[in-house]
Amino acid sequence: MNTSDFSLPFDDLVLKGSTFGAAPRLMSLHGGGTARHTGVHYLLRPLAEAGVPGVAFDFSGHGDSSGVVAGSGLRHRVAQARAVADHLAMAPPLCLIGTSMGGHVACRLVEHFQPRAMVLFCPAAYSAEAETVPFGPDFQRVLRGTTDFGDSPAFDALENFEGRLLLVFGDADTVIPPAVQRAYADRARRASSVELIRLAGAPHRLHGWLDDPAHTARRRHVLDRMRATLAG
Repeated sequence: MNTSDFSLPFDDLVLKGSTFGAAPRLMSLHGGGTARHTGVHYLLRPLAEAGVPGVAFDFSGHGDSSGVVAGSGLRHRVAQARAVADHLAMAPPLCLIGTSMGGHVACRLVEHFQPRAMVLFCPAAYSAEAETVPFGPDFQRVLRGTTDFGDSPAFDALENFEGRLLLVFGDADTVIPPAVQRAYADRARRASSVELIRLAGAPHRLHGWLDDPAHTARRRHVLDRMRATLAG
């Protein structure tokens, strides 16, 4: 299994990431905060060894990519993911992994990438207004003012998803509202399959929890279900 790093000029930025295996057909999209693409390497390595080559990259302002988070936004992240796919000649249909904010971004890529499968870890959802404002004070203001996520563009896009869906939540997640967690399962009405894993005692930061040696058995279970979802 070959692992290699890449750099991609994007606007006035440089996006950096890593590929696992040749001709990746799986893309991982990380969340916000201090997240970076290395957080899912513990999953991408065994998936590539099992015949599912993948790629993960840092959104602008995260990890090794240039730029700052402030001033970017959800739409910008969608554009960055499309640029990485073009750079690596990844043609639809693809498979997607989305974590937290990356779950919303993954759904917004459904039409373009036509994914045959998606694995979403503690996926977040945002309002249509949140997609129009840059990260920073205005974005936080919109988040604080959002009480109903039912009309999120992520769910509208998810309703057109026809592939296999695996949802992974921690039952100690205090970030993603229960209504959003339920909506991710309920709104995937056209998906060929929907599977939900709820990890007892796991917080919102699922990857750090799963990568802990204390949770090896749960990590193996999640990886087994990921292989089944991604490979069909």
